[in-house]
Amino acid sequence: MARLSEHWRTSAFRLSLLYGGVFVIAVLVLLGLIYWRTAGLMIRQTDDVIERELRAFQLLDSTELQERIRHEMDRDVRNINVYGLFDRAGRHVVGNLISLPRGLPEDGSLQHLRDAHVEGAGPSSQELRAAVLQLQSGELLVVGRDVAPLIEIRAIILRALGLVGSLTLLAGIVAALLLSLSPLRRIRDIKAASERVVRGDVQVRLPIAGRRDELDMLAGIVNRMLDEIERLLGEVKSVCDSIAHDLRTPLTRLRAKVYRLQQELVDTPRHHESAEQAVSEIDGLLARFQALLRISEIEDRQRREGFADISLDAIVAQTVELYEPMAEEHGVRLTYAASAHPRVHADGELLFEALNNLVDNAIKFSPPGGVVQISLGADARGPHIDVVDSGPGIPLQEREVVMQRFYRGESARAASGSGLGLSIVAAIVRLHRFELELSGTASGTRATLYCSPRALGR
Repeated sequence: MARLSEHWRTSAFRLSLLYGGVFVIAVLVLLGLIYWRTAGLMIRQTDDVIERELRAFQLLDSTELQERIRHEMDRDVRNINVYGLFDRAGRHVVGNLISLPRGLPEDGSLQHLRDAHVEGAGPSSQELRAAVLQLQSGELLVVGRDVAPLIEIRAIILRALGLVGSLTLLAGIVAALLLSLSPLRRIRDIKAASERVVRGDVQVRLPIAGRRDELDMLAGIVNRMLDEIERLLGEVKSVCDSIAHDLRTPLTRLRAKVYRLQQELVDTPRHHESAEQAVSEIDGLLARFQALLRISEIEDRQRREGFADISLDAIVAQTVELYEPMAEEHGVRLTYAASAHPRVHADGELLFEALNNLVDNAIKFSPPGGVVQISLGADARGPHIDVVDSGPGIPLQEREVVMQRFYRGESARAASGSGLGLSIVAAIVRLHRFELELSGTASGTRATLYCSPRALGR
């Protein structure tokens, strides 16, 4: 199940939430307008009733007014009308309003009255629309109506606002989630295809759903770009391989001729030395071409079909056994220690070749009397092989570029080699999606080969 953050990144999810939010606001505005119009109409109707009663009551004398108030109270079966007649001293005479409201003007203007003490209800929190009018007799007449129905309508509309808003927002989120599922599936397919492209399989193309939407447009553009990249890479690889193949044959013939010439030379040390140097230079060129072809073969990515579960311990042990004589010849002590015995999914021959290149470099750059330490272990990042030498080390600024073809640092220019050993290691590491880290130690260089496939983009 996709995380919410993944849904949020899709346009379908965001647009659905946006439209849902706009719809919620529209519904709230509509219900608010209904409430405002309804409440205004009810207030106006209430005010009209109160004003008519005030005009009718003020035409009556005191006795008739009291009888009329009692009559109206008897007719009011819903108990929504409020009447009160008070003498000059403010004492209650008749009506269901027990006490005279304080602070209200006595000119008959309509006011909103709270906490009125209405007979039969005790101290009440009723809200009234009421008017106080001083009669010619000096008495004070209060006429009002309970606006509780208006308050109830307001509560109903507010609850409806909350309920409709919540349901609409929830429906919008659900719709957004559902609408974003298909784009997310397509994005995962595109990501999977992109990972294969990053691993070097430029023949892969991004999937197109046929909907002609923005994802299909983007996939089509990328696929056309991949077509061009594949064509250019094919041309470059073909040229490089052709050059390597074409030059290797004449160089081999040239070496044979120089070697025969060396054998036929008279016993002149200067001539023999020149011939040996020529043969050595030709051997170096052949080694370079062989290394280039080897890198091309590894980067062809066809070796992944031969991957299997292999023992790293066995690979390292074979390497140590192979390079012990070379280390003794250079006066270097070669040691090996294993704190774990992990198995990994890899091509054993390629991994053996990569480790050979690392150990070969370590021995070559360690001075006589130095030590090359090989260790096998495992930590949170997975199984790893460490090769530590006691050579001059690699400067920090060169630890990335030494992986490039033919690059040789200042400390390596005097040493033999083609500058392609670490390039072969880098190609093998990329093929396996492993990691190679170069770091410095107190007396040399540490090369750590992490034998656990890394995630894309790490």
